Amino acid sequence: MKRYDINDQKRFYNFHGKMPPLTFEPEPVPIPDPSVNPMPKLITDTTLRDGAQDPRFALFPAEARVAYFDLLHRLDNGTGRIEQVEVFIYQKRDIWCLERLLERGYEFPQVTTWTRATPKDIKLMVDVSGGKVTETGMLASASDHHIFDKLRFRSKEEAAERYLQPIMTAVEHGVTPRVHLEDATKADIHGFIIPFIQRVLRETEGKAKFRVCDTLGLGFPDPYASLPMGVPRLISTIVTETGAEIEWHGHNDFGFATANSVLAWRYGAKRVNVAFGGLGERTGNTTLEQILADYIRLYGDPGFDLEALRAMADLIRDEVTEMNTKSPIVGDAIFTTQAGIHQSGVERQKKAEGGDIYLPFDPSLLGEKSVELHRVGSLSGAEGITVLLNRKAAKIGRPANYSTAHKVVKFVYDKIQEAYDGRWDEERKAYTGARTTFFTEDELYRLAEEFEARAQASAEPETGVARKATA
Repeated sequence: MKRYDINDQKRFYNFHGKMPPLTFEPEPVPIPDPSVNPMPKLITDTTLRDGAQDPRFALFPAEARVAYFDLLHRLDNGTGRIEQVEVFIYQKRDIWCLERLLERGYEFPQVTTWTRATPKDIKLMVDVSGGKVTETGMLASASDHHIFDKLRFRSKEEAAERYLQPIMTAVEHGVTPRVHLEDATKADIHGFIIPFIQRVLRETEGKAKFRVCDTLGLGFPDPYASLPMGVPRLISTIVTETGAEIEWHGHNDFGFATANSVLAWRYGAKRVNVAFGGLGERTGNTTLEQILADYIRLYGDPGFDLEALRAMADLIRDEVTEMNTKSPIVGDAIFTTQAGIHQSGVERQKKAEGGDIYLPFDPSLLGEKSVELHRVGSLSGAEGITVLLNRKAAKIGRPANYSTAHKVVKFVYDKIQEAYDGRWDEERKAYTGARTTFFTEDELYRLAEEFEARAQASAEPETGVARKATA
């Protein structure tokens, strides 16, 4: 394995506030030998650390943190795949939380901490944990932007020397150092990151682990993309040149956090670091629930308790911050359709030989006993209307035998479209006052009753369950 030396020449990636451009190589980077970092791939959780820095809320309550840890343990379900959770140690509430987590005595997730790059912080961590925490993350800002402009070191060599001090202090106390290479996707890979990793591994006799951090979400999930932003090339290069045990920590500034994390696994990373719901600075961290779903798709389900995800979403929404109802995997509205063609497919898939048509997976996987599959809006068709009419009829003890062929459904559909069209304003030559909200099942049923009342008044035989409509 070639040995690299730190190159003290400065290397900046100054985009002058514009969108960071990408460059590409003529050939894709190969996937490293899987024996370097063999299966199983692992997940680590930073919801209680980096996730707690989310600018949407001022405090992640300590009791909620403990409850989240319990749910994370339930989600892992003894598989050991959700290997770790990391926490702060600086405030009274942090220490109280750390004590409660350690009292649980769970094998997984293991409790780890995060410290600044000072020996003092390592000693503090050892003291407050009573020696029960055996691994800690520590910051080692890796880009020249951080080394020179933020931390004001005179050289990269000086930065390496300063970072080594807490690393060696951790080893002396029997604690595994997990070195967080901050801003790696703007770093000098062969001029700092690789020689620094090589030196740390020599000094610690291979005990150190490393977290490669895409601090600004600049990483790009393409094996042709160049260093330092091409995530497959970045991970593959580090693993091949150092043999280090790598963990990937992504952010979602350009929407690639999940994709980058999956490719980090594929190209040699042992671990992926996540936060539930994508909590975290700016656009947030890689999302736990998405990574969990992709883990199952890639490597099979080792036995996760997926129903815990719904409880986690409820906890975050109730105790911490709002949740996007459209968030993949855990959003409240992720199985709901409005468009008529989708609603038709959802209904027909119940008896479809080929299985689901318009659902990516069965909601019951998440413990969902009943989910809202249909909302009736301006683009809805007869299928969705029929479902809601029958549901309301069943609730009030009436025959639930409406079908898309009934005249009553056609009447309700037309009334819905009239509402969304609005009223014609002759003076303005435009439609005004258009409805902008969904119809409830109660409103739909009242329209059905209106049709039936009209039919009865005009002595027509149709009552909502009679002959098929011809229109």
